[in-house]
Parts: sequence; structure tokens; C-alpha cells
Amino acid sequence: MLRYDRPPELRQGIEDNLRSLAVDHLTAVNLRLMDGAPPGQYFDDQLAAMVAAREDGLIGGIGLSNITPAHLRRALAITDIACVQNLLNLADRRSMPVLEECHARGIAFVPFFPLGSGFARGGNPVQAGPAVAATAARLGCTPAQVALAWLLDLRPEVLLIPGTSSISHLEENMAVANFGLDSEARDLLG
Repeated sequence: MLRYDRPPELRQGIEDNLRSLAVDHLTAVNLRLMDGAPPGQYFDDQLAAMVAAREDGLIGGIGLSNITPAHLRRALAITDIACVQNLLNLADRRSMPVLEECHARGIAFVPFFPLGSGFARGGNPVQAGPAVAATAARLGCTPAQVALAWLLDLRPEVLLIPGTSSISHLEENMAVANFGLDSEARDLLG
């Protein structure tokens, strides 16, 4: 996989997106870390490229993706961060410390693979777990709705962008806004 994450390549990617979308400004752009490297000079150089793009009016906000709490703290020492996008769902909670850091600082957190679509083989542990099935049956909703409600229940900074394949799927996802989890569901789902 080609990375295109060197500072000049980041700028070029932003400019390419502006041209292909026929716009002169992107509201926010995420700097996606690819290798889990600890924060350091290379990360600082990437952030500097993003800051320059913002200062030049190409982007409105800088987001981060695939980061640790240390990355977020280091980035905030350099610039404002609009949002963070990390993997987080019922089956993979490794980004909970990042979510807590975002909560403490009032930064939007966008979980990717909220419904577990990133699990390629062996079924979907997000929607197929017994706690999810029991909660869905008791609340009269779908396992997907339980998984989305669990995320929304974590912190007010959580913003969901679940994928949809049809209007009915979109409506099912949107219906999550009309109910919340009760204490029994919270206890069962952990």
C-alpha cells in the first residue's frame, strides 16, 4: 500500500482533493497515522504541513486518525485539533483512552467500524455477541442499533458516521437517536 504521508505529499493530497471536488476549501482533513509510530519529529513535520494548509485557507480544521493519547497531547501542544477518528466499537475498545482524552478536552471523537465491518473473517463480534443479542431482544431493536447506542452513550463527544447500503439501513441507523440504553444494558454490555 502506498502511504503518501510525507509532508509534501499531504499537501499534494489536499490540493488533489480540492481539484477533484471542485471546491476551494475542505472543512476538515484527518492526518491518518499508518504505522503506530510514537509521536516524534516526523509526526511534528506532518502536523506542520497540516497547519500550513490550514493557514493557507485550504482546510478549516485538522483531525487525527489512528492515534494514541500521546499523539493527541503532542498535537495539541502544536495546534488545535478538530476531531479524532479511531477504531472503537463493542468488540475493540483499545481507543477508550483516546476517547477519554478527547472528552477531557472537548474534542469530537468519530469511531470507525462502529458496527464491526472491519472484521473480515470469522463473523462480526460487534453485532453477534450474546450481550448484544440479549439487549436487542429486550429493547426491541436490532443488534446494530445496540452497537450504535452503546457508542453514543459513552461520551457526548462521540459522533457517528455508520455506513449505509440502503434507505432502510439509513433509517435503522437514524432511529438510534430516539432511544438510549438503560442501566441494565450498560451493565450487560460493559
